[in-house]
Amino acid sequence: MKHRVQKFGKFLSSIIMPNIGAYNEYIECEKENASDAQQQMQKMRAETKDRVREKGQISASGIRLKQPSVSKEEAICAAGELLMQQGCVDEAYVDAMIERERLLSTYMGMGIAIPHGTSEAKAFVKKKGIVLLQYPEGVKFGDEKAQLVFGIAGVGDEHIALLEKICDALDDEEILEEMKTTDRVEWILQVLE
Repeated sequence: MKHRVQKFGKFLSSIIMPNIGAYNEYIECEKENASDAQQQMQKMRAETKDRVREKGQISASGIRLKQPSVSKEEAICAAGELLMQQGCVDEAYVDAMIERERLLSTYMGMGIAIPHGTSEAKAFVKKKGIVLLQYPEGVKFGDEKAQLVFGIAGVGDEHIALLEKICDALDDEEILEEMKTTDRVEWILQVLE
């Protein structure tokens, strides 16, 4: 019986051993394909992020959470500077955001302010964009306090679409309240998509 088992073992080895090389080649080929697929996925993700930025959606680098309370002028300037860092506007647009606030408050209610430039400042917009600064303790806009300050920039009527996007995303009061204090940037990005 022992002799039969040894013979059977040799028989299996004679079948399996020559195929191990082919099997190993197959595994290596699959690894290369998986690596190529991963590279393609990374490229597609990067392209998607670029398209998102082109469409004026908010990015993680355009969000500042847990900011200390400041004056509304400082909050508006901070939003404008963040828009500049994102490559959306020239420096002159920040001055136009302050001027816009002097003409008419950009406080929208429910703890939200959406500062943007005057109509004349459209020439200083390089591309549309949205940034968010969160002030959990609030920033005084007249008699009200804004915990969320969205800076926006757009050419033509693009700012209207950006305003609608923000309003639609924050239509749910629970989400709005959480956004005022959360420290989760990824969650905010999902809400504002």
